[in-house]
This record gives sequence, C-alpha cells and structure tokens, in this order.
Amino acid sequence: MGRIIAAWRRERPDVDVSSIGIITPVWRLGAIVMDNRAHVLAAHGLEQSHLDVLGTLRRSGAPYRLTAGELSRRCRVTPGATTQRVQAMEKLGLVERVREEPDRRTVHVQLTPEGLTRLDEIFADVMAGDESLLVGLSPPQRTSLEQLLRAWLDVLETGSMERPGTTP
Repeated sequence: MGRIIAAWRRERPDVDVSSIGIITPVWRLGAIVMDNRAHVLAAHGLEQSHLDVLGTLRRSGAPYRLTAGELSRRCRVTPGATTQRVQAMEKLGLVERVREEPDRRTVHVQLTPEGLTRLDEIFADVMAGDESLLVGLSPPQRTSLEQLLRAWLDVLETGSMERPGTTP
C-alpha cells in the first residue's frame, strides 16, 4: 500500500492521496467478506439478498412479519427489489405473503416455519464464517476497529460529512 501511495504522491503531488491508505483496504476487505459470505450462503442455496430479507424479518420479532414497504425501508432497497426477493423466497418456501384482514389491502411478508428453522441454521454458519475472518485480531483490536467503523459509518449515514466542492 505504501508503494502505491508513494507513486501517486510522486505522480500527482498536487492531490492529497492519503485516503488510499484507508479506502483501498476497506474496499479489499469488503470484497473478501462478500466472497466469504457468498460461499457460505451458496452451500445453503441462498444469496446475500435473501439473508438480508430473512434476517430482517427474524429481527422484527414474532410473528416475524413486516409490511412490504417496511421491509423495503429496513433492507434499504426499492419496492421492486423487495418484490423480486420475496418472490424468490416464496418459491423456496421460506416466506409467504399474508393479507391483513378485514380490507386485505395491506400485505405482510412473513417467515414460514420452515423459513425460521432454515434461517436459524444458516445464520449460525454465516456467523462462524464471519468469525473466521476476524481470527487474527485480538479482542482489543476488534473493539477499536468496531468503534472506528461505527463512528465513520455514523458520519456518512447522518450526512454530517463535508462533501467536496461544497461550502459548510
């Protein structure tokens, strides 16, 4: 990483390239984490998008159901993407759509009993896979890393960061 930064500083001394030391490792780590997750989930015949929906429903608590709109908001995807995900998981028997009585206009997406059982099995495997990626970090390093990442994510998600080309 140091050679890349040094080369850019040599080639473009007018540009601050210090972010490469943070962004590039985060980008590479993200790819490794996603590859690892994809491998674990493929063994169960699922994708990350499926885990996202199933996990969101599970975390909502019994009866493990949310409206389609709420599911879209919590998963941070479009309603169209939610529909595609739900349709795929309905075919697998993991979720079902339930209409709310008496007017039946409100549609909930709910984990099926099979979906709940399978998710609990899959979740344990996913967590074991994630844990295998962290094995080289000591508990204090993990705590520090988590705190730094949470702080950075909070800045980005709250929109309190200063964007290039804008004035505060």
